[in-house]
Amino acid sequence: MAETMRPRVIYGFGEVMIRLSPVGQQTFGESNTIQLTAGGSEANVLAKLGSFSRLFQGELVTAINDDLAGRAIVSELQKHRVGLRGVRWTRNGRNGLYYLEQGMGPIVARVDYDRAGSAIALLEPDESLFTGLSKASALFISGITPALSANCAKNTEYALRKAQELRVPVFFDVNYRKKLWSAAEARARLDSFLRDGCITCLITTETDARTVFGIDCGVDDESPIEILIERSRKVLEALKKLYSDKCELYVLTIRKRITNETGVWTSAALLPDGSYIVGDVFDYVVLDRPGAGDACSAGLVAGYLGIQRDGSLKDGVDLSTRVKMGLDLGNRAAIVAQKTFGDLGPAWDAAMYFDRVSESKEIAR
Repeated sequence: MAETMRPRVIYGFGEVMIRLSPVGQQTFGESNTIQLTAGGSEANVLAKLGSFSRLFQGELVTAINDDLAGRAIVSELQKHRVGLRGVRWTRNGRNGLYYLEQGMGPIVARVDYDRAGSAIALLEPDESLFTGLSKASALFISGITPALSANCAKNTEYALRKAQELRVPVFFDVNYRKKLWSAAEARARLDSFLRDGCITCLITTETDARTVFGIDCGVDDESPIEILIERSRKVLEALKKLYSDKCELYVLTIRKRITNETGVWTSAALLPDGSYIVGDVFDYVVLDRPGAGDACSAGLVAGYLGIQRDGSLKDGVDLSTRVKMGLDLGNRAAIVAQKTFGDLGPAWDAAMYFDRVSESKEIAR
């Protein structure tokens, strides 16, 4: 099968924030050295896609205030080949911040947001933001974006409707944040998107499925991973029962937490014909918490669009093979994201993930 050389453009719509965190596992006040990076669910996914293959180009639609924090955000995005033609610049506004303490052992990690009234939250509803979707191969949005403000909710609707009109596949990660909206508000909004057929692939966790959709199939941290994988199938089947073929793919990230820093990770997908596909399973160690789910989503998008282990792209591959490749790549990317400082990195290509993340305990020499 011949390699496809036409680049794939993937759009994302969402907020990019400045992340402030002390060095290592220290807390604010304990350390006077603060690290500044940038991150946001959609930007994280696009950054990973751009590193997987030179045949992927991410384009972020967002709003950034033109100040020093905004320039720091842009610098970070440019390092990871995230396209910025969809940025709306504002003045006399602000960019969102979030503060992260990693936690260790029984001390849980904590995130505090300072994003009210940010540039993207105040961005007026505008359908022209999404005219570039006519050249897109996929659109990624998380549930964080419509939760930010009424304006963001309307712009999310515009993005989904435009993608639906153009038949651009939409990957939507539930990514529920209780600090942004209630479970009832999230359910109502996502339910309308799903019932209208605006979402091609729904990505969620067992926690969000339970909180937002009221689906509880006994997925917990006490059972062996093999049992959790089978229970996760029931979660996806319950989602499919709710929305049927209005949504093509249902995906669940599966995490068995052994301690706050260690556990077992995989992900699984339910296909239109009812087939259940599970990605490779890995132990993980957490050194830096944010971004694992986004990394997994990026792998899924890449697989859906035909990525191969060497970073090439191929057309004509059947859906189950593409989804399995996406899950396997996404799981590897999630493992690496949890040991990499910052939300956006690292800039590994697909081949490196398959070369470096394995069950082998030997040093690659």
